[in-house]
Formats: sequence, structure tokens, C-alpha cells
Amino acid sequence: MKNLTLPNKLTIARIIAVPIFVISTIAKNNELAISVFIFCIITDFLDGFIARKRGERTPLGAFLDPIADKFLLISAFITFAALKEIPVWIPVVVITKNIIIFVGWWLRFQLTGNNIVSPTLFGKMTTVIEMTVILSILTGISGKILFILTYLMLLSIIVSTFNYIFWGIKEIEMKK
Repeated sequence: MKNLTLPNKLTIARIIAVPIFVISTIAKNNELAISVFIFCIITDFLDGFIARKRGERTPLGAFLDPIADKFLLISAFITFAALKEIPVWIPVVVITKNIIIFVGWWLRFQLTGNNIVSPTLFGKMTTVIEMTVILSILTGISGKILFILTYLMLLSIIVSTFNYIFWGIKEIEMKK
């Protein structure tokens, strides 16, 4: 652990926090769930900010950071669906998006040798909207606002997924 950068330690802390978030959500300990979720949001911002500011971007961080995000978001949506706080289709859409992006990354890597995943503006916006939906559920935001946020999230997921597909195909075609 002594060779790990501060950003990587923050990312690992975020991964470790996910089971605490899930357990506190299931136990209906909203204060703890909200606190852990906000901790995850802050460390997600800080790890990237510190890595850029200090020049501490690492392959480990580039690998772990998106995994930490996916682990948190997917776990939250599955937990909310299991608790019947959201419809099952929401985690299905979120998981499907991530499977499509992963399969696309793997195909692109196989065809081009490029294993770098660069988040797009649409991808970052989707993550922010997904986090906003989760915070809205945790804080008990009214049904109408949550409804609007959920469908905004759905639209964002569709746009960002097609954006990743478009750029992946473009890169593959350039390698031919």
C-alpha cells in the first residue's frame, strides 16, 4: 500500500464504502447511507482532481476509478429495486449500458490494441445524473421530480451509450 498514490487510496476507500452504503440502505439507516454516498461523490471528484493536479495519474487509477463508479451506481440501483423503491427496469438499463460499453471496449481493444477508456462529456453527465437520482431517492425527493430525473437519466444513458459506440466504431474504422 505504500506505493499507492493518494488518488488511488481515495478510489479504494470508495470501493470499500460501497458495501457500507448498501447495508445502511437496506437497514433504512438513511443518515448513514446519505453520508456514505456523499463521501463516495466527494472522493470521486477528489481522486481525479488530485491526480491531475499532482500529476499522479496511474494505470491502476485509470482502471479502478470507473470500476468504483460502476460498483457504487449499480449496487445502489439494484438495492433500491430490491427494496421496491424503483422499478426493476432502472437497474436493468444501467447494467445493460455498462455491459454494452464493456463489450465495445473489449472489441475495440481486440481490433485496435487500444485499451484506454477516456470518459466522454456525455458519460460524465450520465454519471452525475445517476448520482442525482440516487441522492433524490435517499432524500425522499417528491415523485414528480424523481420521475423527471429518472427519465432524464434514461435519455442521458441512451445518448452516452450511442456516443461511446459511435467513437468506438470510428476508431476501429481508422485502424483498418
